Order: sequence, then structure tokens, then C-alpha cells
Amino acid sequence: MHELEAELAVVAGREPIVRAWSIRLSDEALRAAVARASDGPLSGWTFGVKDVIDTADFPTERGSAIYQGRAPWEDAACVAMVKAAGAVIAGKTTTTEFALFAPTVTTNPHDPERTPGGSSSGSAAAVAAGMVRAAFGTQTVGSVLRPAAFCGVVGFKGTFGFVPMTGIGTLAHSLDTLGWHTRTVSDSAAIHRVMTGEAAPIQPIEPPTFGLYRSRHYHKAQPELEPLLGAVTDRLRAAGAIVIELDHASHLADVAEAGEVILSYESSRAFAWERGSHPDLIHPSIVKLFERGDSVSAAEYHWAQRAVAGARARHDGYLTDTKIDAILTPSAPGEAPPMATTGDSVFNRLWSTLGVPAIQIPVGTGPNRLPLGVQLTTGQWSDADLFAIASWLEAACTEPLEIR
Repeated sequence: MHELEAELAVVAGREPIVRAWSIRLSDEALRAAVARASDGPLSGWTFGVKDVIDTADFPTERGSAIYQGRAPWEDAACVAMVKAAGAVIAGKTTTTEFALFAPTVTTNPHDPERTPGGSSSGSAAAVAAGMVRAAFGTQTVGSVLRPAAFCGVVGFKGTFGFVPMTGIGTLAHSLDTLGWHTRTVSDSAAIHRVMTGEAAPIQPIEPPTFGLYRSRHYHKAQPELEPLLGAVTDRLRAAGAIVIELDHASHLADVAEAGEVILSYESSRAFAWERGSHPDLIHPSIVKLFERGDSVSAAEYHWAQRAVAGARARHDGYLTDTKIDAILTPSAPGEAPPMATTGDSVFNRLWSTLGVPAIQIPVGTGPNRLPLGVQLTTGQWSDADLFAIASWLEAACTEPLEIR
């Protein structure tokens, strides 16, 4: 119970500023729940659940006044699975409205003037602050990995379709993926085993070969990003890894644009009821996204889906041809920006649309002493391999980097 008491002390001292929770159990109720937690691989773990994921014991309001007080009578599949493994749901973490981009009240645990990222704002902040051991989030574009980078925690989203989305609010059905935040790669892998039954090796036997990929959007990187990638590359090579500089991959050229088309087209239709019944309760920035989606033709949507399908079909061959085990790429453009925004998902969009597993690993701090991390990704259905490689990188970067 000592770990729980430490978490409760953090909540008492920091939640008034961090504001990671939309609702949570009382301290006494949480103590009782942990004391009677069932045996299992996650026994006694405290979990936060992003408030787009249904829970039978708490309201699920999706960050929207439209759903104020909405009380599902069942748990989402992911919640039921971790509870069966012994985890205790501490409460619901804040989300941006409909898991999109209008900022929430949540602040970054490292600086209350900075964003924690979005849309899984509360989940990343709660784990980073030490309020819970783990928390669920969702990712359509960058909603798990970007807040993980800004808050300095491990963030993981798996291969599209690997884990069930039953009981999770839809944003874009071709892109939505469950993810989670933890403080270590091993904890993230433990959740993956519960969710999929797939066991990941602890670390690869041989040092991996990484492909450093800056992407066509690297012009959006902040000044701290290039020295960060250089320092991480030096650490990896010193530990025995091979790091290859990758050129822009031709099969990925249209993927980011296709993802934007798919997101706007599908979201404008997924929220047909909300738009028709409560248009005055939807944030203006979200209304603009829906209106863009209305203007996307079926032909444009077909092009986008075909572009993504073609890229997915070619991607595993690309990894084989380049002889790399994982792609090393930025998690975010730099340190967390001010609270007026949730940050730019430009370095996550490509991999989310491609449907491949991706993991963010904190490796140090930047000029403002805010967290910086890197993102690793592999081919579809290579989630277990990704955890092994991520564990290797985590060990190689144990001593935090200081980019000044």
C-alpha cells in the first residue's frame, strides 16, 4: 500500500494545479479497492481512464457538455480486461472535447504554463505526476504519443485493430487506436500482454539497427530537436547499435495528407447526432473540422484509403530492404508549448495513419528543462518486437540527456 499512499499524497498536493481528473474515487474508496484487488499480472495497479472510454462506475462525458452526466452501464472492453488482471480504476482522466484539439484545463506537471498535450491530456499528466501507475488514452493522430512526449512518460499505441475499441467513443473509425501511458517500457509491455496475450522479450539479444527518419515535416522541428537526435544517436552507437540515416521514403509521400482527408471525412459523419442536436455546444475549431469533412468528396476519401492501403502493403518490404529493426523519429517538434494549444502532432500523423505500432520514450530535457523524447516504430503486427527494441533504447539512455 506504500505506493498507493505516495500516489494519494501527490494527488492531494498537485491535483489542484495539474487538474488531470474529471472524476476520481475518494482516497478511502481507492484504498479499499486496492486492498481487495484480485490476483493477476496487474494486481493493485492504479489506472486512469481517458474520458472517452466507457466505465460502469464513472460517468463518460467525452470532454463535452453534450454528454454531461452520461453514465454507461458497462465497462469498455479494455477496462474490463485490466480489471480482470487485478488493476483498480482510480477515475476518469480529462480529454479534449471529443478527443480533438481544443485544450482542456489540465496543465503540464513540469510547468503549469505549458500544455500537457492532447487529446489524452489527463492520462499523460496523471502518470507523469505520479498520481497513478498507468492510464489509458486513445490515438487517432497523435493523442497518446504527443502528450507522453510533453509530459515525459512512456506512451504506446499498438498496431491498428490489435486491441478492441468496444466501448470507446469513435472519432475516425479507420484510425482510432487504444493506447496507454506508463513510466517504464516494462510496465507498458505488461499492459500489452494483458490486452493481447502476446509476450514481448525483455530486450533483443543483439544490438538493434535503427533507421533515423526525420520526415518531410522536419522544418517544423524546434531548435532543440536536432541536438536531441544527435545525442540519442551517439548513445545508441556507444551501446553497440547501428544507426542509419534514412532518406524520405517514396511510399510514405501521400500518407500524411491521406490521413487528414480520412480524419475530416469520417469525423464529420461520426458526430452526425451531436451536430444535429447540439450544434451550439461544439467548440468552433471542431465545427471547422467537421465542415472541412463535409467538403471532402467520396472520390477523395477513396483516394485517401487507397493511398494508405498501398503504403501499408509496401512498408514491411521497405523495412526489410533498409535492413533496420526500428525507425527512430521525433515524438514531437520539441518541448511542450504554452497552454493555448495542445501542440502539433506532425511527427505522429504518418505512423498513426499507417497503422503501425509506435512508442514514445523519454530521454531527457530541453532548454527550458521540459521533457524531450523520441519515437520508435516498426511494421504492422510487430508490437512485441517494438517493446524489446524500446527496452534496449531505454537502457541505453538511462542517464538523462540535457539539451541546452
